[in-house]
Amino acid sequence: MPHDLPLILAAALYLVSAGLLYRSIGKRSRSLQQVSFGFAVAGVLLHGFAQYTHWFAGSVPDVSLAPLLSLCALVIIVLLLTSTLSEKRLFTAGLVALPLAAIVLAMELVIPHQPFTLDKMSTGIGVHLVSSVLAFGLLSIAGVYAFFVFVIDHFLRRHHLNPVVRTLPPLEVLEHLLFQLITAGFLMLTLSLGSGIIFINDIFAQHLVHKTILSILTWLVFGVLLFGRWRYGWRGSLAVRMTLAGVVLLVLSYFGTKLVLEVILGRSWQS
Repeated sequence: MPHDLPLILAAALYLVSAGLLYRSIGKRSRSLQQVSFGFAVAGVLLHGFAQYTHWFAGSVPDVSLAPLLSLCALVIIVLLLTSTLSEKRLFTAGLVALPLAAIVLAMELVIPHQPFTLDKMSTGIGVHLVSSVLAFGLLSIAGVYAFFVFVIDHFLRRHHLNPVVRTLPPLEVLEHLLFQLITAGFLMLTLSLGSGIIFINDIFAQHLVHKTILSILTWLVFGVLLFGRWRYGWRGSLAVRMTLAGVVLLVLSYFGTKLVLEVILGRSWQS
């Protein structure tokens, strides 16, 4: 594949960036964090180039499990980097997101999969795919932030502030951004479900019944969480547990079904 080398280099840059970020936190070094940020940006550029060659340079893009995972990883890292443009700078979440992105890129290179192409993608299917990827990216990074909220809350309750916790944004800032991400991801998931119901002909014949049920459960979990936040001010451990439960359902919905169909059964939802 022509984009293999950029993927390998991007994975290496992500790992270097994560290592430098960890050292910058331990040493409280702003300069090291800036160098880490630079490596992450270089990784995103190479990763983005690889994604461009995959989706636009070829005749028909492959939308099977591994490429979609890779695209979602790119969305997550871009969200982390662009957060530094606002007052709520959360690049330290890259301690989790950057190594995970490197693992995803390695999976794209080595995992066997059956190519799945859309030769004649309609506008409706295109809307469904784009909104699905955006929903996954937004809600997955919300899961990363929920993990950080859990860690900070855990150490605050025990009055144990190690260097990692001290360098993270305040708990209130993380929770505020967490619910912003959940709101945006919920809207994208709503669009994804709506377009899927309208433009996918038969979810039972296309082996999509499990994906649809899990997606609806995910939508309900995040919908209840947002309502509870608005009406009752839910936060803290309850919000974290519900967020992580929703992310688990989302992962099972988006990639569990595809893994079973494509890797284990050697089929696709088209057949």
